[in-house]
Formats: sequence, structure tokens, C-alpha cells
Amino acid sequence: MLFDQSEFYNYLISSLREQKSMFQNQLILNPVENIPDSKYLSHNMSFLYGMYNSDKLRSEEEMLNTKIQFANRGCISYDINQIYDAWCNILNASSISMRFFSGLHAHTTVFMSITDIDDSVIVLPEKAGGHMSTKTILERLGLHVYELEIDYSTKRIDILKSKKLIEKVHPKIIFIDRSEGTIYEDFSWISEYTDIYKIFDASQYLTNIIANDYLSPFDMGFDAILSTTHKNFPGPQRALYCTKEDDDMWKKLYSKIGTYVSNMHSYSIYTLGLMLESLEEYKKLSHNMLANTELLRKKLKDHGLPVYEQQPLSINEHITHHIWILCKDKTWAFELYKRWEACGFLTNYRLLPYNLGYGIRMGLSAATVSGLRLDDISELANLLAKIYYSDFNEKIQHQSRKFINKIKEYSHAK
Repeated sequence: MLFDQSEFYNYLISSLREQKSMFQNQLILNPVENIPDSKYLSHNMSFLYGMYNSDKLRSEEEMLNTKIQFANRGCISYDINQIYDAWCNILNASSISMRFFSGLHAHTTVFMSITDIDDSVIVLPEKAGGHMSTKTILERLGLHVYELEIDYSTKRIDILKSKKLIEKVHPKIIFIDRSEGTIYEDFSWISEYTDIYKIFDASQYLTNIIANDYLSPFDMGFDAILSTTHKNFPGPQRALYCTKEDDDMWKKLYSKIGTYVSNMHSYSIYTLGLMLESLEEYKKLSHNMLANTELLRKKLKDHGLPVYEQQPLSINEHITHHIWILCKDKTWAFELYKRWEACGFLTNYRLLPYNLGYGIRMGLSAATVSGLRLDDISELANLLAKIYYSDFNEKIQHQSRKFINKIKEYSHAK
């Protein structure tokens, strides 16, 4: 069959238009996607898309002694370092890099830079909310990977057993990659291991940390923070890595990162710099996101939905914007996921941690950015419950679409 370029082009244009139209009638209710702040996404940056650039400021002598240089990029490098300084100030970090394209790209690049084959690493287990890919990536890099022990009764890390493991293995790195969780768990106990490098992945909590609603991982004793900027925070697809001190590990990463990231697509970094104009709005977003979640969890429970609940055990623990709906089996979970999808509510079908089985994972970061307010939560809970208890029909679909359009009008009216 001959390839028709014109037909293919028309198909893609048609597909994009259809998806954009559908998106207007959908509300993202999962915790790992967000809506980028559109007013900072363009700013005439398209000329940057094909350019190679670096974030390293070099003298002419230093450039002379490199293997390759691209002309007229000094302004970009200078600007990016100004953006880095601003973000360091917000996160109370000494240095930062935003060269990474996503969270898993950051995992791979960072560990390729700061570890050697046969080093030992202790991670958060997937069954305790750790990312499902972390262990596989680190083992492929030739590392010996151990997992912290789990206390299934409290649905947290078993601190005493984990300390015994740390003392036995004495790993080079402890990596807390919290991908999943209804609680912002307190890891302050980890601070006593001053001779082990400790990294915290804040992808699910970045906005809340910036707003000081959550304790910073640096204040829990971590040496570095890794985070995406497009999940909890409403930024472009990007990941950052910042360090509390310019220690040997940071210098090792800084010296090697250029080997693994040839071009860092600076337009996304410029976007993250421009977004700081609205920093106070993002602090309000953190408060609204958490308030919306607290009320939605309560209203869903009032409707009789099997909402999983966990309560903080210390002043450093907080309820997150994640909500889990427990299900009797995977078939029931998948059918519920599809019914909500058909009405425009986009959740996650998910194998939940702590041996809870298959269920539904919700999150309110994107929904809050889209315009969801406390006054809307009762109506949202009512719609979700109607769909939960019965097969969806055209009437419920119409009600859901009308509700979602109302939410998005709030955002457009800003």
C-alpha cells in the first residue's frame, strides 16, 4: 500500500482537533499529570527548539580546551544560571540542574553519574509506594539494590528493621522515590546516617514543599532532592536535581551530566524561570489542592465508597492529594475506571501498594489547576458516586460534561 503524505497529515490534524475537543469535556483526576500554566509556555521561544546549549558558564580559555562549542549560546547559559539561582533560593539549595527531561531520565542520569558498578543502594520498595521502575533501572546499571523493610500494620516503613538493614549493608546511597502514597511520610530518622548519601524524590510533593505546607526533605536530613516539574507542580515536562551542599557527589554529577544529556531543551527551563512570577499563586494552589482532597475524601466516604484512609503519626506527616478507592478485584476496578472515563473523569487503574490489590488512584493537582474549588466538591462526589453505583447512561454523561465545563470556565475566567 502506497503511503499518502497528504492523507497522513490530514489524519494527524483531525486527530489533534478531536482530542482537543474531547479534553474540554474531561477532568484529570490522577496525581501524576498536570496542566502547565499556559501563559508561560510560548513567549516566542520556538527559535530555541533546535539549538544545542549548555548550562555551564565557561571562559574563552575553557571553551578553547573543550572538544566542541556552539556559537552564540553564552546568553542562554547565563540566563539558565540565573533561573537556577532563583530556584535554589526557593528550595534552599546550594546548586541545581534542570537538564533532565523526566523523572526516570533523571534517575538514570544521576545514578550513572554518581555510582559505580557493584555499589549498594537501598530504595523505597514498590509495595511501600516506591516507583515501579526504580529497582529495574538501578539493577541494570550494575548496582546491588536492597529495599527498606515495610510495616504493613501502619502502612509505613518499619524503621527498626530498616535501620538494621542499613547498618548491615551500609549502602552508598539511600533513595526514597515516593511515587505513591496518601501520606507524606516522615523520614527524619534517616538523618542520623551522615556518611550515607541520601536522595529524596519530591515529584508528588513539589508544590507543597515550595509552599512550606510540607517539611522540606533537606530538613529531614536528605542531601539532595530530585523532582519532576509536571506532576504536583504545573510546569512543563522536566525534572530537576538540587543539592543541599556543593559536596563531592554534586561535583561528580556536575562533571558527568554533559556526557548523558547532550541538549537540555532550554525552552522548558525558561518556562520554569518565567513561572516564578506566579510563585504566590502556586502557594495558594498547594493549600487549595490539599483542602479539595480532604473534603472529597470525606464526601466520597459519606456516599459509602471504600476510600482508603491513613492518618498522620507525627507533626511532619501530612495527608497528600492522593485518594485510593479500594475494589474487590481487578475486574471491578477496571470496569469502574472505564465508567468514570466514559463520563470524562480520568483516574488511574492501579495495583495499589501494601498488598491492597487493584483499585483506583485519584489525585487533585491537575483538577485544582483546572479550576476545581471547595464549593464544587459535593457535586463532584455525587457524580462519582452515581457512576460508582450504576452503569453510566447518557443523563449522567451529560451531567458530568456540564460539571466539567463549569470547572474549566473558572480557570479561563482568571
